[in-house]
Amino acid sequence: MSEIYEDIPTYENEKWTTTSFESREDFAEFIKGLFKQPGEYLFNELTSNIFIEQSKKFENDGVYCTAPFKSSDFVKYWDNEKAKCRKGVIIKDKDRTWFLVREYYMWLNFLPIFNKEIQKFGFADVRDAQYHMALYELLAELTYKHVAILKKRQIASSYYHMAKLINQQWFEPGVTLKIGASLKDYINEKGSWKFLQEYAAFLNEHTAWYRPMSPDKVMMWQQKIEVRKGDRKTEVGLKGTIQGMSFEKDPTNGVGGPVKFFFHEEAGIAPKMNKTYEYMRPAMRSGLTTTGMFIAAGSVGDLSQCNPLKEMIQNPVAQDVYAVETDLIDDKGTEGLTGLFIPEQWSMPPHIDDHGNSNVKESLEALNAQFEIWKKELPPEEYQLRISQHPRNIKEAFDHRSVSVFPPHLLTAQERRIEDKEYGYEFLDIYADDEGKPAVKKSNKSPIMEFPIRKKTEDKTGCLVVWERPIKNPVFAQTYYASIDPVSEGKTTTSESLCSIYIMKAPVEVTNINGTETETYIEQDKIVAGWCGRFDDINQTHKRLELIIEWYNAWALVENNISLFIQYMIHRKKQRYLVPKGQIMFLKDLGSNANVFQEYGWKNTGTLFKAHLLSYAIEYTKEELDQETKTDGTVVKTTYGIERIPDPMLIKEMREYAIGVNTDRLVSFAALVGFMKIQHSNRGYNKRTVRDDAAKNLQKSENLFKLTKSPFRHMGGKGSMKRGSFKRSPFKNIK
Repeated sequence: MSEIYEDIPTYENEKWTTTSFESREDFAEFIKGLFKQPGEYLFNELTSNIFIEQSKKFENDGVYCTAPFKSSDFVKYWDNEKAKCRKGVIIKDKDRTWFLVREYYMWLNFLPIFNKEIQKFGFADVRDAQYHMALYELLAELTYKHVAILKKRQIASSYYHMAKLINQQWFEPGVTLKIGASLKDYINEKGSWKFLQEYAAFLNEHTAWYRPMSPDKVMMWQQKIEVRKGDRKTEVGLKGTIQGMSFEKDPTNGVGGPVKFFFHEEAGIAPKMNKTYEYMRPAMRSGLTTTGMFIAAGSVGDLSQCNPLKEMIQNPVAQDVYAVETDLIDDKGTEGLTGLFIPEQWSMPPHIDDHGNSNVKESLEALNAQFEIWKKELPPEEYQLRISQHPRNIKEAFDHRSVSVFPPHLLTAQERRIEDKEYGYEFLDIYADDEGKPAVKKSNKSPIMEFPIRKKTEDKTGCLVVWERPIKNPVFAQTYYASIDPVSEGKTTTSESLCSIYIMKAPVEVTNINGTETETYIEQDKIVAGWCGRFDDINQTHKRLELIIEWYNAWALVENNISLFIQYMIHRKKQRYLVPKGQIMFLKDLGSNANVFQEYGWKNTGTLFKAHLLSYAIEYTKEELDQETKTDGTVVKTTYGIERIPDPMLIKEMREYAIGVNTDRLVSFAALVGFMKIQHSNRGYNKRTVRDDAAKNLQKSENLFKLTKSPFRHMGGKGSMKRGSFKRSPFKNIK
């Protein structure tokens, strides 16, 4: 048979002809021009007739071809249909063109399935979401890429992909095909292999394409049969194989040898699929040429099991996956490149017309209304789980199912404030000047915005984010405090752990004297700087921490599970910056770390953080700082403590915190809050008095918060950080 891009059956003006392209690349460009989105393909009466003409004939007559067996008409009919099953079909209607991919044509016409909508076996109805998926996989094949599909449930993905394998085995000589899954039951006679058996039985009974298997057993087929020629036995057939394998014990089980298509079933619940993928890729290459295709398709189950699929969907280019442009990353319409995502609103009954077109607008309206009902009726965790199984966007599919221990509504509101650029910031590099003192300059880097960061990310250095520079001559151990979650090594491709430091400005009780009037208010504590990252050289990491602490003249709380930074500071004779263990009040109050042999810092035990320090951080976000009221006492607005947190990545870690999740920023922040809270409850507020015009100027400061007004009206201040201001927020796509 000719190349895939040659002699393609074409229907136009009620006639069948063929279309050929000059090259594989030209054909790929043709398909790209037809690739749209469900709801935009505009199937009509003509496509309905051509797409499923043969299955309708079979349903009406009980046979495909009424011509006598082996007659010229019989042979012609089956040769024509074979060509459509091997090449696909081009359909033209005036100014519109469609392409029905080979596997999709065969599935619609020659491979009946159990139809859940009508509860009986029959042929699949045309659905533009499936048509879209078929085009996507064809584009991946034509451009030598692999496939990653994050899908809603009930899109018949398993049925379709078994049709893809059957198509190859039925017509392609010597092809090697494989199915894999994390559990055997997904692909044996209880799973996808059952569909293969149903397809094979139907084809052998009702078509001219008889294909016996030997061996013919679950998880292993080869298309051949033993025959006798004269006095000798021999084997005849196309010799193509389909092999099934599970990765319950070993993610590399059976992945050796060349393979054309490898389909990973239930890819959304395959925690070690990344290893399978890496071991499979050499089997799909010859030198620098890609000869096979890895297909990962699935819905998200347990979040602990979906990371490989998540990585392929969210970072397709790095994973050698065919990437598509989409605005379905989140609920804001954020655009970017991903693997293929099939949301709930595509091909969602009953919002599908008679030709298989999705009414996406109607579907979304119905979904939104249903989600509102679920939100009222279901417990929060169940609600989150329900949404994840009917995702409207990629974020919903991968969102944590458990409700955050932090107030979700406060987290969401703060994310919005940050995205609306209510907090001025600078991206800085900090270094030692000629005198060895801290100096800063504008950085050409951005902060790390991945969570969790990929282990193989090359540059993990990030930059210092400053929301407020240090004041002149800050009083040591009174004005600024630091908290550090250190790391134990430099360059690593095996750890998601990062070094984290936050600088917090202590609260101050301000007395404003203006003539005969005196006003007292609290200038609230707040995060003024932060860095999260690591250098390949651990000494560079330590140097950055040292310079940040010195710049703010901050008293630093250090987690001493890893003591390298403490040792570094002692060696530098700068241990005065480190908070001694005896000064950490929360350790005394809890009776913790009493036997820890370490003069400085605190030891992060599991119970200390989860049972105690975390509660300080939670309470910090929920603290009511101010209320605006009407004259009748009606509360108009409440200002919560979370508005003191300008770092979007810390908010993200709060949202996604769960036992086992590595939250470096949250650890350092929670320790800092716990330390400062107890310090100031024992010491009281630092005090400052200002007079006359100086007071007026202070009142106008965008970094002071009066309790008689909304104290966080200008927190961080739009435009308050004139140096290094940005026209576009780098945190726009935090969610």
